[in-house]
Amino acid sequence: MSYKRPQIHRTDQSQEAIIKALKDAGWHVWIIGRPVDLLCWKEGRGFRCLEAKTPRGKKKPKAVIDKRQKEQIEFINTTGTWRVTSAQEALLAVGERIEL
Repeated sequence: MSYKRPQIHRTDQSQEAIIKALKDAGWHVWIIGRPVDLLCWKEGRGFRCLEAKTPRGKKKPKAVIDKRQKEQIEFINTTGTWRVTSAQEALLAVGERIEL
């Protein structure tokens, strides 16, 4: 008999800052975990799904995709869900203007 190890959902390091920025911009944010990390809603804008990723790399940070996330990648590609690594990327993904 084999033992299937339970999946441990680790929160990406960027997720807390992303949630704070979205809430500050008036979005309601729920951590759903599957098929993606965040479900966001704002009146007049509707729902948006976001996948928070921890950026990797010093010169050109990019999201790292784990081999085990095949189903999630299919969902992201099918729905056009944004992978975001920062609060600024998250705000752009939901259509908020950000001032530099």
